[in-house]
Amino acid sequence: MAEKSPKPLGFSKTVGVLPAHAGRPGLALGTVSGRPGLAVPAHVRVDDDGQEPAPDGAQTRSHDEPDHFGLDALVREWLMELRMMGRRPRTIEWYRQKMAWYLKTGEAETLGQLTACELKRYLGELRDRDLADNTIHGFFEVLRAFASWADREGYSVDPALLRVRAPKVAQKEVETYSAEQIERIFAATSPGWPTMAVKVLLGTGMRLSELCGLTVEDFEDDAVSAFLKVRHGKGAKFRRVPVSSRLKRVVVRYLNRWRPASRHSNLLLRADGEPVTVVAVAELFRRIRAKVGFGVRAHRFRHTFATEYLRQGGEIERLRRILGHTTYVMVMRYVHLDKGDLGRDFDLRSPF
Repeated sequence: MAEKSPKPLGFSKTVGVLPAHAGRPGLALGTVSGRPGLAVPAHVRVDDDGQEPAPDGAQTRSHDEPDHFGLDALVREWLMELRMMGRRPRTIEWYRQKMAWYLKTGEAETLGQLTACELKRYLGELRDRDLADNTIHGFFEVLRAFASWADREGYSVDPALLRVRAPKVAQKEVETYSAEQIERIFAATSPGWPTMAVKVLLGTGMRLSELCGLTVEDFEDDAVSAFLKVRHGKGAKFRRVPVSSRLKRVVVRYLNRWRPASRHSNLLLRADGEPVTVVAVAELFRRIRAKVGFGVRAHRFRHTFATEYLRQGGEIERLRRILGHTTYVMVMRYVHLDKGDLGRDFDLRSPF
């Protein structure tokens, strides 16, 4: 009697909870059943997929059929790969939250049920609930990223799902800080790492996560020019950001006077020697907002930097590299002309 061939890796519909501790997102996910493939003895006849053919007349079902795989188990595999690829924990958590909400409110339970029609239905349902355009677009990005990953891994994915166009996001006016607002922010910011954080964001246009990831070794000063190295930018891209002479003095003063001795190499440290986190900076912005009376956000500093850089004669190509964007399209989302620029000399140039 011929030996049974190894069972293909399958996924049960049993729902468990992945513990929410360091590095492992907490998401209700399917458990994995079956066992890894084993070496098949030479006397056992196998087909091109490494499986023993079923007896004549037997009903078989390919394990590659999408209905065979529960979404919860595939999401677990996807999140593990994102960790392996070095994606930031906050990014993975964002994916986890979106997929967890879809698994709770969507209609697809298996990969085969996640079709283009289901995606459009779900996005339409979100729009009917009057959710923000960015929120709807975020669900689209996550679901399509998941489907693209499944397709790359060889799972059978509805081809139309990969071709669904992204929902439109209404373009909003990009806000910047005025010179008077910047002065008020500086006045409301305490010395030490808070002042350092605000001035680095304004003077380089880097993202908040990039700021908190800086180390002392990332500050380069050769007496002629200075740079801050962003080792893990968005998309795991490395870049150097120039530092102006004014900002250079701020960094050197912070290192000499305010940064405490610590076992940590982070550039920004609290008074107790622990690294400054994104949450700590967000709390700082909340305190500043209470003092100045208007919103204080990291990305608004980024908008302000980009706008002022071009206004002072900076080049688009250099700005693209400083901000860490791949295309000019993304740069133009940050760069805009405010109403003061639009109205300047208009009377001299308008035909009427």
